[in-house]
Amino acid sequence: MTEYENMLKEFLPALRASAARMMYSEYKLNQMKIASMLEVTQAAVSKYLNGKYSARIKDFERSFNKDDVRSFVSNILSHKTYDAQKKICMMCSRNLSFRCSLMIK
Repeated sequence: MTEYENMLKEFLPALRASAARMMYSEYKLNQMKIASMLEVTQAAVSKYLNGKYSARIKDFERSFNKDDVRSFVSNILSHKTYDAQKKICMMCSRNLSFRCSLMIK
């Protein structure tokens, strides 16, 4: 698997799972609202909340700094898309061993 595939298939789902759980438990948002904000399906949010995803995604998720996830969620909830994207790039560069050409600084 290439680094880009790793980011798309494991890193981003791990971030979405962490964010979904935080949005559900701390902000009391329902699955449809979370799905809309994370741009995934309600079924994906259900899987995230129930932990029904791969061990590799769970490994990524455990490596995340909770303050980074909280900042990402705060940006999403505040509709600060650019700041949320910057947070994704920062977290991705910490968790993966490559620098992509899409990196937002």
